[in-house]
Amino acid sequence: MFLQITAHLRQRTELLLQGNYAPIVAQYVYPLPMYLGESRVIVRTPEEATGMLCLLRAAYLERGVVTLLPRVTAVGLPREGRFRVWVDWQELALPAEESRSSSVIYYCRSTPAGLRIEMVNYTRVSMPELNPHFAALALSA
Repeated sequence: MFLQITAHLRQRTELLLQGNYAPIVAQYVYPLPMYLGESRVIVRTPEEATGMLCLLRAAYLERGVVTLLPRVTAVGLPREGRFRVWVDWQELALPAEESRSSSVIYYCRSTPAGLRIEMVNYTRVSMPELNPHFAALALSA
């Protein structure tokens, strides 16, 4: 299961860095609660999610991020098709001093159409400077 989830996350990062948001936002369940450290936002629509992903991609490109490497550290036992995934993200940038990392817990659900994300909890945020921008794009919780 680790390999499947890691492959899924790698595909999402490729789509994000390419600016292809539609397949990513289709994997979320709305409304989507997001915890960004101490901040909370509710992403209510795919359009709001697209706006946040666009902002995130622009920040990555501005910092020179060339790749995002997910490392799945744990997968919770599924209960009624739901499970949690703990992921450490390494943002590799040029120049190297712009590289950062974050830690996330994804609350997922298995569906016939594939993996869906019901909630996102960033326990370590790599770009806290984006939190006010995210809050402006989504309705604050």
